[in-house]
Amino acid sequence: MVSNEEIIKKYWGFFNDEDFDAAGKLMVCDVVVRWPNTREVFKGKDKFILTQKKYPGKWYISLKKIFSKEDTVITVVNVATKDKSISFYATSFFKMKNNMICEIHEYWSDVSEPPEWRIKQGLSERY
Repeated sequence: MVSNEEIIKKYWGFFNDEDFDAAGKLMVCDVVVRWPNTREVFKGKDKFILTQKKYPGKWYISLKKIFSKEDTVITVVNVATKDKSISFYATSFFKMKNNMICEIHEYWSDVSEPPEWRIKQGLSERY
């Protein structure tokens, strides 16, 4: 049997390849996807997958971290344009049931420069 982590790794690979229909096959029909940053909820995989297909531009997905315990998988991915002029991080909480994604909570953040005062005061460093 394939682990929940392997299923989610496939999911992100399909997103990177823009094969949203294949990603949708990893979800139950009545999956619920929540984006708290914009207060959106997608009820059902058809609406969520259609949203992905209509999203403008080509985005590259890089899986940075993955954790799992029982029926929950948590990932951190970087989502960026090819030239990395636009870049985001998404932290996603996947709820799994019978090796299928049944719920996703996803939090998005921009990649930006830290406030200069923290750098000048030696409180943080850029990496």
